[in-house]
Amino acid sequence: MSASVRLVVNVKDADTLEPLEFAAVTFRQSSEAGVSGGHTDADGAIVISANPGQAVIELSLVGYKPQRRSLSLKERDSLTLNFRLEPSNSLNEVVVTAREGYNATSASLIDTTAMRHLQPSSFTDLVSLLPGGVTKDPVMNSVNQIDLRSATGINPTDNYATSALGTAFVVDGVRLNTDADMQTTPDANRTARISTGKGVDMRSLSTDDIESVEIVRGIPSVEYGELTSGLVNIRRKSGAGRLEARFKADTQSQLFYVGKGFDVNGDKSWILNAGVDYLDSKIDPRDNRENFKRVTGSLRSNKRWTGPIARISWNSNFSYSGMFEMDDNDPDLAVNNTIDYYENSKHTFRWDNTLRYVPSASSCLQELSLVSGLSYAHEQLEQQKHVASSRVMPMPISLTEGSNYIGYLPMLYLADYKVEGRPFTASLKGAGRLRFGGNFLASTLKFGVEWNMSKNYGRGAVYDISRPLTAGNNTRPRAFSDVPAMHQLSAYAESETKLYAGKHTLSLTAGLRETQLLHLDSRYELSGKPYFDPRFNLVWNLPPAYIRNYPLGVELAAGAGWHTKMPVAAYLYPEKLYSDFEQLNYYHNVEDYRTMNVMTYIEDMTNYALRAARNFKWEVRADVTCRGNRISVTYFRENMKDGFRSSGFVHTYTYKRYDASGFDPYFADRAPVIEDLPYQTETYLAVRSKTTNGSRTRKEGIEYTFQSRRIPRINTRLTISGAYFRTTNSNSQALWYKPGIVVNGKELQYVGLYDDLDGNNYSSFNTNILFDTDLPRLGLNFSVGLQNLWFTSRQTLRRDGIPVQYMDVNGEIHPYTDECLSDPYLKQLVRNFTESSFVRQTVPPETTVNFKATKTFWQKRIGLAVYVNRLVYIAPDYERYGVTIRRYSSPYFGMELNLKI
Repeated sequence: MSASVRLVVNVKDADTLEPLEFAAVTFRQSSEAGVSGGHTDADGAIVISANPGQAVIELSLVGYKPQRRSLSLKERDSLTLNFRLEPSNSLNEVVVTAREGYNATSASLIDTTAMRHLQPSSFTDLVSLLPGGVTKDPVMNSVNQIDLRSATGINPTDNYATSALGTAFVVDGVRLNTDADMQTTPDANRTARISTGKGVDMRSLSTDDIESVEIVRGIPSVEYGELTSGLVNIRRKSGAGRLEARFKADTQSQLFYVGKGFDVNGDKSWILNAGVDYLDSKIDPRDNRENFKRVTGSLRSNKRWTGPIARISWNSNFSYSGMFEMDDNDPDLAVNNTIDYYENSKHTFRWDNTLRYVPSASSCLQELSLVSGLSYAHEQLEQQKHVASSRVMPMPISLTEGSNYIGYLPMLYLADYKVEGRPFTASLKGAGRLRFGGNFLASTLKFGVEWNMSKNYGRGAVYDISRPLTAGNNTRPRAFSDVPAMHQLSAYAESETKLYAGKHTLSLTAGLRETQLLHLDSRYELSGKPYFDPRFNLVWNLPPAYIRNYPLGVELAAGAGWHTKMPVAAYLYPEKLYSDFEQLNYYHNVEDYRTMNVMTYIEDMTNYALRAARNFKWEVRADVTCRGNRISVTYFRENMKDGFRSSGFVHTYTYKRYDASGFDPYFADRAPVIEDLPYQTETYLAVRSKTTNGSRTRKEGIEYTFQSRRIPRINTRLTISGAYFRTTNSNSQALWYKPGIVVNGKELQYVGLYDDLDGNNYSSFNTNILFDTDLPRLGLNFSVGLQNLWFTSRQTLRRDGIPVQYMDVNGEIHPYTDECLSDPYLKQLVRNFTESSFVRQTVPPETTVNFKATKTFWQKRIGLAVYVNRLVYIAPDYERYGVTIRRYSSPYFGMELNLKI
């Protein structure tokens, strides 16, 4: 038996010579010692026990270039190896756009260098860096929802918002939970500003305190749940440094940021980071009546203790985010010179903590962690609106079912509407990581349990029900605090195994996540029902081939898995529906003789059959590298059959229609009462909406990225990225529809059930070409980007418009046969579509040229940056239905000043 060798590995930053903590070290031998390793401690060191002989050691750390070294170990007591890792922002590694990560699945990495070059105003701008992304002007007067791997040109609607809701945003290990958001407004012109059921509003996320972002488009680890479409993993800045300040101004907005990191004890054992951000955006610079403002701030602490047994770290982060929207009308443009306004504010406070335990001694236990998160928001929507009616409308004040006497709404009145939301969320997660090694095998096991709670303690809608915001109001005030809390429990286990077979390396990541909602009413289908998400990713690293003595690396990967998103509180606990049917409408010139009687129905719109939304995704990827050049191509498919949407259900209402034509109010000296009047019983069919799992979203596409090494002498890198996306949005369940047709003076009382597809096919293909040049001697970095959108298209899915069934006024369902087409009433259920409705509409190519530049002064302490989007815009005219369509666009520009003091 050969004597073991005590191997001491020291890892430092090549520039600052500072020790690097948590650098991953993999040590592999062909002898019985097998594969071992771990992570460096706070001193940048790790001790490995090895056997004499040949060995390979590999080092990697986010933000640094990986290193690999072959060793020949001889019999000795101890050997010290010193490594210097070069930061990825060295000349050849400065990347001013998103780059593909070296992960088991397709993911884009965006660091501070790329963000500084982009000069973003919110997180929305970062999405344009993804394959298939398109640079757009900021849109601050509506919710900015993310939609990964979707074709360009899709207008977001609530029926297909599950992709955005199912994209998880994780900040420093804690998911941003929006399940308790319940803000709403009956004003159809303002619904685009409401984020309920749409996930994270990216306008709320400032980028200035972000160190790096990983956007997982493929199959994420089972450590992350409550997602269907992807994962956005945000890591904020942590480390001592100079005071940083940023001042930005563009066509629509002004932004200010200041932040600094402090080394409290002088030995990096306790780091404090603080930052404040302010954004003031005017939707139209000429109009100060509509604007959006954002204020964010954070105080982040990183405390570390190093002892002989273990290294312990505690990260504690306190964050504030405030969003303020205002939209007032111009009284000079209003019919009655009235001033209507809309104001919406949201103050969010978050306190997140992460406690991490890492053993100092080499063992199978690599890490234990405990992560907690608390979030509380104060939301307030206020709206004042002058409501004008074209006819006499009943006052929607009835609160009990049955016959009710009510009054009339004024023909013109002022409505004050307020919604108070107080969403609170809490989370607790315990996790661990084990590592096992063998001769040719290395395996890491991750496991954890997670609990989440969300509840809204707000008062909900607060308004005078006799002066509703809309004349046909069918709701009544409900306190959000009456809605039960949502509790969710999840557990996961995942194994990452590496197999070394000669010069081949296989890496398999396979895991299972279980999720269920707790304490639900037993009537819900979700009650006590667990959902299981199996996921796997396989990576095969082939032996390197050589081209003119340069190694050519080839990596093949594949992944597949299920992803689940539970319904939010607004879906599980909808408001009750109040329907008022006029039984007696006696509107007399003498106000005392007027009376209105309605039959009120109060209905529970809860869909107890509602399930979780589930998406099955799979992808294959090929990655080739040579001499610092890299090309990556990914093909993917997604199929979500049960996304959330609002679907119609047929409801039958019976009421009495009273005849007051023979009543003489002057003789009776009073208004009529229904007990004295003759009547006819009428039945009415109506289609009412409930939240269902009736949406289907299918995605398919090819993503590609090529990134060259920097060309010598001119220090220019070429990056080519793009994607072909095909997205199909449609219903996955049959839909009820009632035509608004009047036959013989009465509304048609038949409702049809249509089993055809109500949706669209969308396609887009784009290529972005970026030339970025870095001249460190001049402190200058600039880029020229060509954004080529080769085409976008939309095609309405074909349907014949003939129902498969119909419901009559008695609530009975019948098959729709050929004989129905001859019936004078039933034939009205056929929905007619012109052939042109299904013609594919294609927008031809357009090309834009974007320019960005950054110049630093005084030892990089002062930086000036400028950008111009659409500096050149080329979009040929095209014809549609004989009409020539001309496309115009204006440049969008901005500049900023950066200081480091």
